[in-house]
Amino acid sequence: MGNTYSQRNREELEHMRTVIARLTDHQLLLPAGGPGWTVSGLLGHIAFWDQRAIVLAHKWKTGGTGSPAGDVDVINDSMKPFLLAMPGRRAAELALEAAQTCDQEIDSLDAETLARVEANGQPRMDRASHRAHHLQQIEKAIG
Repeated sequence: MGNTYSQRNREELEHMRTVIARLTDHQLLLPAGGPGWTVSGLLGHIAFWDQRAIVLAHKWKTGGTGSPAGDVDVINDSMKPFLLAMPGRRAAELALEAAQTCDQEIDSLDAETLARVEANGQPRMDRASHRAHHLQQIEKAIG
């Protein structure tokens, strides 16, 4: 299928594949994106938020619309130690796996579901912007 988010999401998935393919194990440990974050931590962060979008897409397909918004900074700061404890290469693999599954789920949303979710203020299908932001931080960190 596909929707207004599909193409950009696919482009950033390919961008992520290209970046991850050239990362060394050393580069996965480099600081990136802000205090306390590393390249692998950012990849784990992308994986987490794509995984969240997968769960939301499943919920939306069965008639649900919203999700508890929560304080994004609190969520990010809370998950940081767990993401940083993960082996770097595994974080990279999870980022790719989650992004691919996420894109498939979002692509499979029908127009009615998509309109219902967007009307409810849940524009979480645009995973491309989030990925692009952190991939830029990673590229800056690795030079």
